[in-house]
Amino acid sequence: MTAITSEQVMKLRNQTGAGIMDCKNALRESQGDVEKAVEFLRKKGLSGLAKRAGREMKEGLVVIKISDDCAKAAMLEINCETDFVARNPEFKKIAGEITGAMFDGFLAGNPAENQEAGARVQAFAVKTGENMKIRRGVVYSVSKPGESINLYLHTDSKKGALVHLSATTASADKSAENAAAEAADELKILAREIAMQCVAMNPRYIKRADVPAELIEKEKEIYKASPQAQGKGGIALEKMLEGRLNKFYQENCLLEQASIRDGKINVEQFIKNSEQKTGGKIEVRRFSCYIVGME
Repeated sequence: MTAITSEQVMKLRNQTGAGIMDCKNALRESQGDVEKAVEFLRKKGLSGLAKRAGREMKEGLVVIKISDDCAKAAMLEINCETDFVARNPEFKKIAGEITGAMFDGFLAGNPAENQEAGARVQAFAVKTGENMKIRRGVVYSVSKPGESINLYLHTDSKKGALVHLSATTASADKSAENAAAEAADELKILAREIAMQCVAMNPRYIKRADVPAELIEKEKEIYKASPQAQGKGGIALEKMLEGRLNKFYQENCLLEQASIRDGKINVEQFIKNSEQKTGGKIEVRRFSCYIVGME
């Protein structure tokens, strides 16, 4: 059997736009002859994708699957070029089945790097004549009492979020069983509320301590170079920088954002108000927010 080199595979991929595994198979079938491999791919309908490589994929879907007990969830973003394809039943079916495979553990790791899932998406891309790709995906799971996951998926299926919360033991003046059940229900409700907050306001971090130091320095440099800061120095400049950073935190840190339920308080206070119902301190462990076409 003729040995197939990575250089041959990449040459064929660049020439045709077909997937890596398809290129390898075509080269094997053609005994390493690139021209024959191109012909093989054309017969299979897998050539010609390269012509579409530069077209942007700003449409698509966010798909979420969650268990009934809110202990496990999977979320996927898959992109295409047009809303027409995003609404195609087969496109939705493919996205749903890939999400299900993530949820069930059959597809581990980053779905965007999974060859089998990618090949399935590309096969449909050939049918539609559009670029499409799996952009990202995540699986959340909890196993400890006092933890919960919940979701919010907007009606257009283009914006979704998962939120993972934990809470300490409920107050001791109730029976342990009833207290745990009530706390779990309240935690699920709160997790959904926070997921809605994420979709509405698209935070990047949970709290200011999570913001990388280099990003803060970059924000400072940008503001120092702005017209508003020209001629300022010393204490005056420091106060202006402090105000600028506070605004950055309020926009980008979940806990410091104004609550979409009550604009007079931030999310941190909104969560604290819910602690009266759960009987213990609540913590946002993590969140993921996918909005099609946005980072």
